[in-house]
Amino acid sequence: MRTDDVMAGFDARFRTPEQYITDITHEIWEQGGIGLIESAYYDDPCPVYTPLGVSRSARDVTEGTKATLVEFPDRQLLADDIIIGAKSHGFYSSHRVRSTATHLGPGRFGPPSGRPISMLTIADCVCRDNRIVEEWLVRDQAAMARQVGLDPKVLGAELGRTNREAAAPGSAALVARWAGRDVRTIEGDMALAARAAAAMTDVWRSAGLAAVSQHYERATRLEAPGGEVLYGSHLVEHLIGNIRAAIPDGDLQIHHIVARREEDRPPRVALRWSYAGRHAGAGRYGMPTLVPLALLGISHLEFLGERIKSEWMLFDELSVWAQIAGARG
Repeated sequence: MRTDDVMAGFDARFRTPEQYITDITHEIWEQGGIGLIESAYYDDPCPVYTPLGVSRSARDVTEGTKATLVEFPDRQLLADDIIIGAKSHGFYSSHRVRSTATHLGPGRFGPPSGRPISMLTIADCVCRDNRIVEEWLVRDQAAMARQVGLDPKVLGAELGRTNREAAAPGSAALVARWAGRDVRTIEGDMALAARAAAAMTDVWRSAGLAAVSQHYERATRLEAPGGEVLYGSHLVEHLIGNIRAAIPDGDLQIHHIVARREEDRPPRVALRWSYAGRHAGAGRYGMPTLVPLALLGISHLEFLGERIKSEWMLFDELSVWAQIAGARG
C-alpha cells in the first residue's frame, strides 16, 4: 500500500491513514473540537450505520457525539488498533477503540450513576479527500449498561418499544443496512482474507468444537459482547454454540474484509459481518420467540500461523433485545 497514493487529497499534516484517524478522533472527542465534524472531517451527507439506527448528515453525527459526551464528559479514546485497507481513492479504516469514562450525565443509560466504565467500539470508515464519507459503528452497549448498574435486556427492550428504528423493520433490512453498497469487498492480502472468511464461515455454520479447534488456537483469547473475555477454544465454541442455539437457522454473511500483513505485527484481519435468522431456540437470548433477528458485527482477528490467536468480536446486544421487544409489540 503506497501511503502517498492513499493520502492524496488529505491535509499535508496527515502522513498516514493511522495518523489521520487517531488525530481527528482526539481533536473531536478530547480537545472539544465537535464543530470540526461538520466543518472539516465529515462529508455531508455522511451515512453512519449502527445496529440501532442510521444517521445521514454531519449534523446528526455532531448531535450524537454531543449526547454521548453529556453522559460521559471525561471520555478518553485509546486506539487499540487501526487496520487499513487501500482504496483507489482514499482508504478504508477499521478502528478499534478502548475508552474509559465516568457516567456523569443523563441519557440513554439513565440518570448519572457516577460509576467509572470502559467501553469497546469498532468504527469502520471510508475516508477520502480529508473527510469520512461513510461509516459503520458498533459499541458494546451491553457492557456499558452492566457497568452502570442496568440490565441490558431491560434497556434493549425499552429501546425496542419506544424507538422504531432500533426495533428495525425485520432482519433483512438490518442485513442490508450492514452490507452497504458493495458485496464482499476484500482489501489487502487475498490469501489471508480467504483464510479468515473460511474460518468464520466454518465456525458459524457448524458451531462444533472440531471446527473451532481447526481455526482457533487452543489458547486463544476472545473479547465478546457484554464485556466478556474468554480464554481457550472450548469457550469460543460454547459462546458461538449458545448464539446458534438461539438462532439455529442463522445465515452468516461477510460484507467486508481488510487483511494486512506487516513487519513486526501478527497477520491481522477486520471483518464486517451479519448473522441473521429466527429466534427459534433457547440459548443466549432466552426462550424462543420466533422473532427474526440480525446480529450486526465487526470482528478483528490476529493469526498465529494458520489459526486465530486473538479475536475482538463486537455486536450490540441492546439491538438484539430491541428487535425481540419491537417485534413482539
